[in-house]
Amino acid sequence: NGLGTAAMVSLGRTVIGTICTVLASVYLGFMFTQQRMWHRKLWYRFMVITMYFNAGLIPMYMTMKTLHLTNSFWVYIIPAIVQPFNIIMAKTYVESIPPALQEAAEIDGAGTMTVFAKVILPTCKPIMATIAIWSAVGQWNSYFNALIYIRSESLQPVSYTHLRAHETR
Repeated sequence: NGLGTAAMVSLGRTVIGTICTVLASVYLGFMFTQQRMWHRKLWYRFMVITMYFNAGLIPMYMTMKTLHLTNSFWVYIIPAIVQPFNIIMAKTYVESIPPALQEAAEIDGAGTMTVFAKVILPTCKPIMATIAIWSAVGQWNSYFNALIYIRSESLQPVSYTHLRAHETR
């Protein structure tokens, strides 16, 4: 029962977390290339700064507790969705797509979401695959967030279960 449940938690967090991370990374990468985005340079710089500075473990724990994410499956997913490095990679890739594709869609009456879904997303398969691999490996191997935020055995992933098995020897 314990290993099966842990495997399902690991599988669920890997699949859901990877999908959310890939879509958010490509969408934000796309939005940071749009001239009409409100204060896009400010938001982009703010996101890049978060790569260099971090609040620390205690403020992060307090934030997760305030958001009622401790001892919840979503503590695995929500904090991992926005990854600045992935967004930078996606933005760089989107900038390599010829602007004429987006312009043609906009002339045909496509809005931002239509351009993203029907023009950008299909052309971003290589960067989406790259981000998916990074995210999936990170989600599957991660145990620290279970160590810090999870108390319930039914929410512990395989990596944490494996770690605890070695402690009891």
